[in-house]
Amino acid sequence: MIAYNHTLIRNISIVKKSKQWFSKQLISTEQLSIVLKKYKTEFYSPNLFIKIGLFIFTLFAIFSAYGFYISMFIIGQYIAGYFAFSCFLFSVICVCALEFFIKNNNLYNAGVDECILYSALGFSFVGIGIMIKYDFNLFDNKTLFLSILTVPFFIASIVRYADKLVTLALGICFYFIFFLTLLKLGDVAKLIMPFALMIVSVLVYLASKKYKQLESFHYLNKCFIVIECIALVVFYLAGNYYVIRESSIAYFGLKLNKGEDIPLAFLFYILTAIVPLVYVYYGLKNKDKLLLWIGLILIVIAALTFKNYFSLGHPEIILTLSGFIMIVIAYVSIRILKTPKYGITFEEEPDEDNFLKSNAEAMMIAQNFGQNEQTSSDTKFGGGNFGGAGSGGNF
Repeated sequence: MIAYNHTLIRNISIVKKSKQWFSKQLISTEQLSIVLKKYKTEFYSPNLFIKIGLFIFTLFAIFSAYGFYISMFIIGQYIAGYFAFSCFLFSVICVCALEFFIKNNNLYNAGVDECILYSALGFSFVGIGIMIKYDFNLFDNKTLFLSILTVPFFIASIVRYADKLVTLALGICFYFIFFLTLLKLGDVAKLIMPFALMIVSVLVYLASKKYKQLESFHYLNKCFIVIECIALVVFYLAGNYYVIRESSIAYFGLKLNKGEDIPLAFLFYILTAIVPLVYVYYGLKNKDKLLLWIGLILIVIAALTFKNYFSLGHPEIILTLSGFIMIVIAYVSIRILKTPKYGITFEEEPDEDNFLKSNAEAMMIAQNFGQNEQTSSDTKFGGGNFGGAGSGGNF
């Protein structure tokens, strides 16, 4: 179960959605004030710059304490075992400190809690690496073993703290384990690796979409989005011509003479060009912003891939024509999507930050609406009624 207050996390989502509705004039100021009073968000979650400062300060404090500890209690001939023990000890201390701060200080993505979590995981992984005498050879059995041992730590951290960066690390670790395991098949891996990665990515994406809909996992919604991003990107890269060609040469010992191409090159050319367009199409069709944005980014990668192998010469002409075409496409798209008749609009969807910038006055009124209800309506300030600053005829 998640360490953060389950009710307050739900309240954050409700308040954020209510602010979006209010900015679209779907609810009134009175209704927003009721939401703000009923659904309290008491977490301490500062702005980005304060969060970065707290993160750096916490990291400095943790490693200062660790450095002081190992310098005071180092034991000569058992130095490797001692370092491993120290790492595990500080990992446990970090977890205990994290639980304490979350429970007593209501931290939520405040920089401090994230730094302590990453430090706990880092200490654990370093301790495991020392124990198995890891030698940083990326494709040996020790790397595979270490990667497998880290998975339970990642899963426990995600379930307990719902951290997006840890989710990203888990996704990368999962695909790395799959890749190293498949490499053990030898020559067979050369043939099935791209298609195996694509199949696994589809399964991961569908599973994430399914579990994201479950009410019991609503607090992991952002983590599932990260998983979907990883699956979509890996699916594309597994069929990208450049990735297949270069990885085949680097990791599978493929030798290509001048003028030769990789096996099934035509298929990978098609996948390189078509997959981003499919992402964009289904992103528009299903109103899925994640698919749409990833598809648009991958179109750029696809263009760079083809440019790397097929050049028409005169790059200044190609760049000029490409820029002109993009301007035309952007202009036409803006004109079409300016009116949301297809369920999609060019207009920016208001989020919490935009809401606070553009509706600050209304927000203050809503937050204080309940407190002002008991104020007498005949209160006068400088000629203005009910708080007016000199709004009458005389100042």
